[in-house]
Amino acid sequence: MRTFRPILWLLAALALAGPGPARAGDGKHERPPLDALLERHAERLGLDAATLDKIRAIGATSRPEHELLKNEVHKLRLEMRELLGGDAPERDAVMALADRIGAAETLLDKHRLGTLLEIRVLLTPAQRQELVQIFDERRRARHAAKRKAEDSLAP
Repeated sequence: MRTFRPILWLLAALALAGPGPARAGDGKHERPPLDALLERHAERLGLDAATLDKIRAIGATSRPEHELLKNEVHKLRLEMRELLGGDAPERDAVMALADRIGAAETLLDKHRLGTLLEIRVLLTPAQRQELVQIFDERRRARHAAKRKAEDSLAP
């Protein structure tokens, strides 16, 4: 069962990440920074003040690069919308831009995971297990809300 825990942790991280990076202006809810999520659940996780301070510091250090990467993805997506909004977009240009968007999203995801891994080492095994539960609850709540919204749109 020991080898299964890292897989659960990765799945929890991906569940937190959702289907892809949140993008400003596309109707998706912006995910809270991981440090804010941990602070909100500090009591449940049993985080002490010293650990919370370290988590806040990691978040503060990570945030500027995260914002740059997130803004780059947003800029490229806007560029794609403009390109596709034209009368006859050139296929090669669209595909090249899609590659650039994919590369930018990958950098953002890697940055997010790097921050997660930095914070993860500060947590005890029990805290990591509880965090997986929190991620799972958030994922289930998002899926339930999505289903409810889809059901309300159905005829």
